[in-house]
Amino acid sequence: MKYRALRIIASSITVLVWVVVAIGVVASVMVGIGAVTAVAKIAFLLGGLVFTAIGALMLLMTSRLIYLLVDMEEDLSRIADIIKEKK
Repeated sequence: MKYRALRIIASSITVLVWVVVAIGVVASVMVGIGAVTAVAKIAFLLGGLVFTAIGALMLLMTSRLIYLLVDMEEDLSRIADIIKEKK
């Protein structure tokens, strides 16, 4: 299996996504609870959750892109081997 390190990195990023989501949700709730007014509580809570979701999605997209590129390389190598056999 080629590119084992890239697969480990992609898996680590996927784990990091869940850590970011957990910490982001807890932090958003804590900041939301600590706000003074009701509007500020809602704003901080929703804002924190939105930023957490955006960050998590970007990390998840990075992980999936690494998997995609590794899979593409494996498929192209297999196609190249088939073409070499036919010659």
